[in-house]
Amino acid sequence: MAEEKQCDLECVICFSIYNNVFRTPKQLACGHTFCLECLARMNMKSQVAENIQCPICRKLTTVPKEGLPKLGNDSTVLSCLPETMQRIQSIHFNRGKGRLFVKKGLGSQKKAVKEKIFVSSVSQSLDVGHPSEPISPRQHRGCWRCCLQHKFYLGAIFVITATLSVLIGSIWMFVVH
Repeated sequence: MAEEKQCDLECVICFSIYNNVFRTPKQLACGHTFCLECLARMNMKSQVAENIQCPICRKLTTVPKEGLPKLGNDSTVLSCLPETMQRIQSIHFNRGKGRLFVKKGLGSQKKAVKEKIFVSSVSQSLDVGHPSEPISPRQHRGCWRCCLQHKFYLGAIFVITATLSVLIGSIWMFVVH
């Protein structure tokens, strides 16, 4: 009897089926697998572009110098995809613009026209968000959200202190008289 492969064909973050384009199954150093799109979105929200932290075990994986698409593919998952999806696409990630792009050479476009292959109208790029702005300590001190938060805490401390003062004063007055 031939042994059947057991594959989880969906990303555990977005629950989308791997498609080997923007949802290529990428394996982190810890062995956990996620789609490229989710990893790109995580990278956009991270202050550190050079590492990806696994959302399951928190282990860090160093992003290759060539970018996120050069992370290793999960070959087990790829082998479970339909044959038409097993071809590796050339994907580029531009963190500055927050986009994933399918790199298609002019040769493949000419070949598609020559062979009269239906070329899909699906976008060949994907917006994955905007990079998080690093907040310097100097900017942080002047941040209006932080000021509001500090004012709230100061107000709460004042109310608690005033309430305790009235309570202690009342008890003292009751005991003395």
